[in-house]
Amino acid sequence: MRKKLTAVFLACFCALLCTPAALASNRVPELEITVALRSDGSAAVTQVWTAETDEGTEFYLACKDSGYLSITDFSVSDPDGAYAFVEDWDVNASFEEKARKCGIVETADGVELCWGIGAYGPRRYTVSYTLHGLAGAYSDADGFNHRFVDEMTTFPTSVSLTVSSEDGTPLTEANCGIWAFGYDGSIWFEDGVIRAKSDSPLESGQHMTVMVSLDKGILTPLRQVDGSFEAVKEQALEGSDYEEDAGPAEILLVVGILAAIAGVIALGATAAARMQKAKLNRRTNQVDYFRDAPNNGNLNVTHRLGTACQLCREDSLLGAYLLRLIGDGALEPEETGANFPQVDLRLSRPPRSGNPYDDAFYTILEAAAGADGVLQAKELERLCEENAKPLAGFADSCRMDADRTLIRAGCYRGAVCESVKSLTEQGQRQLDEILGLKRFLLDFSLIHERGVRETVIWQDYLIYAHLLGIADQVAPQIRKLYPEALPQVERFERCIGYAGYYNGFLYSACAREQQRQQAARSAGSGGSASFGGGGGFSGGGSGGTR
Repeated sequence: MRKKLTAVFLACFCALLCTPAALASNRVPELEITVALRSDGSAAVTQVWTAETDEGTEFYLACKDSGYLSITDFSVSDPDGAYAFVEDWDVNASFEEKARKCGIVETADGVELCWGIGAYGPRRYTVSYTLHGLAGAYSDADGFNHRFVDEMTTFPTSVSLTVSSEDGTPLTEANCGIWAFGYDGSIWFEDGVIRAKSDSPLESGQHMTVMVSLDKGILTPLRQVDGSFEAVKEQALEGSDYEEDAGPAEILLVVGILAAIAGVIALGATAAARMQKAKLNRRTNQVDYFRDAPNNGNLNVTHRLGTACQLCREDSLLGAYLLRLIGDGALEPEETGANFPQVDLRLSRPPRSGNPYDDAFYTILEAAAGADGVLQAKELERLCEENAKPLAGFADSCRMDADRTLIRAGCYRGAVCESVKSLTEQGQRQLDEILGLKRFLLDFSLIHERGVRETVIWQDYLIYAHLLGIADQVAPQIRKLYPEALPQVERFERCIGYAGYYNGFLYSACAREQQRQQAARSAGSGGSASFGGGGGFSGGGSGGTR
């Protein structure tokens, strides 16, 4: 106890000492970048920095020349007017000497574009320059793979990028391919331009790298490159989550190879899966009971960790959300028919949980139900066949929310989570919460005191039991320990079956739509950015304030 009190005291004392430094921090809430491609492959670039500062003397933006890039026409302005350009910029000059001035510093890697902060507080800077050599002419297409935002001392909270053709030629899916790397967000075509945007603040190790291929004839780049853009693309996609479709010859080759080694692979995979399951079972039996909703009640996080570590099925999340809406009273199952009961879902009212994912899922079901407010299986089947985009978007959003939450909490060793080994110490603690809950649920009837917290009721336990694939083992124990609520428990247990019935439609539709979107995304039609990949880029470099 004495050691704990000492540690707490030291932590508080250090926090007090660090308070001035924490308060003195610069921010860039928004960074808007526009790129106008010129016919010769150069680009007119404008960056608008919405900043809040209270320390330092200047902003700077580094650009590696990559052996062919160069910058001219650099200028900076703010709402009060243009900044004076200084030929020999001195990074060690005073705050007052740099005020309302800008300049370029030559470095071993390229250049740094610098401008004085001028005045502390909120300020909006407009930075413009011409980037020569951006797009190159390859044998099969023209294009570039450029890092527009790199590691920064002052990361922007929100980044948006617009790429257009200066002469007004529309850039569309018909004449371009687009890919993005290094950030949580998307890239897409809109009204003849290419747009990219981050969905969460950029953090250490993240960047915004955008690759664009253009059909011959849109530009006439001065930079001639030996080789194909396809080779650039292959290098950039390595290590990303883009998946390219194989051609007929490749498919035949792969089939032949797989036929030869299928037995070995199957045996190895089975053995590995059994070893992983055995390790998790041993770990489950050793962790402490966890009686609350794990991972701060975030179903997306629990499912993401569970699928990566073979605790959950991929298709269990939608069923869990369906059960949560039923438990909330937003959905009311109605059995119809005599000999062969059919289950309809009446949409009683919007969910009261305040969870945006509950609201989003309810809205999707509401659209499918129609005017009578009753969702029948045939209506859901029609939605899944005719317009699965909302469902696929919901599933993607759940996964991105989980990854974003876990990355921010420092739970991943890298950018993705593929197994237990992908987790940091903090990630392992999050996993132990799930394992602890699983152990608690499996031993539910063996525990003399129920240990049920006010925030967790038996419906919640059954939802998590469904998510973990152990509902059939947990439900009988719930019935035993809650005899006074036996009708409600049995009804909710039937709802688990209903959830599985509807979940078949939902997950199959999501899977088909995600496959379609992934194929289009990998082909260059836009979509979510990949955290990994982006190798072989040009430009890049540090930036921020100093």
